[in-house]
Amino acid sequence: MWIWQDKNWPNFYYDSNKVIPVLEETIRAVSPLALLSKELEPTKQLELEAQVLLDEALATAKIEGEILDRESVRSSIVNRLGISKPTRLSKSSQSFVDVLLESIRQASSPLNEKDLFKWHHMLFIEKPLLYDMVIGDYRHESMQIISGRFGKQTIHFEAPCINKSCVSLEMTRFLDWLANTDCPSGYIKAAIAKLWFVTIHPFDDGNGRFSRIIAERCLAETEQTNIRLYSLSTEIEKNKVEYYDLLEQCQKGTMDITEWIVWFLCQVKSAATVSTKRLDKIRLSTLFWDKNRTTTFNDRQKKLIIRLLETTDFEQGISRSKYKNLVKTSAPTAARDLRDLLDKGILYVSGSARSTKYFLNLSA
Repeated sequence: MWIWQDKNWPNFYYDSNKVIPVLEETIRAVSPLALLSKELEPTKQLELEAQVLLDEALATAKIEGEILDRESVRSSIVNRLGISKPTRLSKSSQSFVDVLLESIRQASSPLNEKDLFKWHHMLFIEKPLLYDMVIGDYRHESMQIISGRFGKQTIHFEAPCINKSCVSLEMTRFLDWLANTDCPSGYIKAAIAKLWFVTIHPFDDGNGRFSRIIAERCLAETEQTNIRLYSLSTEIEKNKVEYYDLLEQCQKGTMDITEWIVWFLCQVKSAATVSTKRLDKIRLSTLFWDKNRTTTFNDRQKKLIIRLLETTDFEQGISRSKYKNLVKTSAPTAARDLRDLLDKGILYVSGSARSTKYFLNLSA
């Protein structure tokens, strides 16, 4: 029996004794981040949000099995935030970023069908060639999540409703709850909203992305901010197998969703912890550029320094070959660039020969 076939659907419940301690830990992780971010000057706030949105866009697409071009997404974000000039734009990346930003900026307003249909149109600017997908409206037929080759397929989940009118009724109830029902905590509400929406599965495609967007809106409203301070999708993507297993387990279970809420809160807590470290990086970045305002760097070196300062991509150091691929240059040029940065004290090395790794000297 699917969860929506339960006679008590959709009256979810949970064990407060198990949820509240995790909720308190989550709030302790998020609160300092929210306070510290407010101390940043506006440009640095946007810088933090740009990094969070980049992670969020890339991760939420990856969860759905899509790979977005990092530079196109980054360009779309900085273009929309107005913090620098874009270098490479694509329609799909721009649309994805527009939906993320619009949904978060409007987090204090009730979500409605018009918003959902509009965003669905924005996400799917081109209709798939392989099947007749309904865009900008609820699905018109039944929906199953299936894996495996033909003849040996496994049905992981079957959504409620076999027609649009039934889906519309389910969504009306969901949106009314979202707008008018108080929960003991907005974090708990975000967890319930995500599970409830993805269980209804109202669209032919994009349901996972929309469920995470709705959860992010709940979090933004709870934290009384219209910017995102951390990337929930990044943590979910890191634990994607566990996520899908738990989702399937809950959708086949009872209305008790304690385990789901605890797991969701743990992802929020982890995301906030990661973002707090990122905030520290932004502070270090500000200090770094202030100290080196008179130092000359070429564009390739700047790209490396920015990546080292702003991301965790190369926490274990970067090799010469990875630098060469990052900035798309020849081996001799890469060697000269790195030697120059070493001579200037910007980098330091660890290891030798092929195991040589370069690290940013944050005391420089």
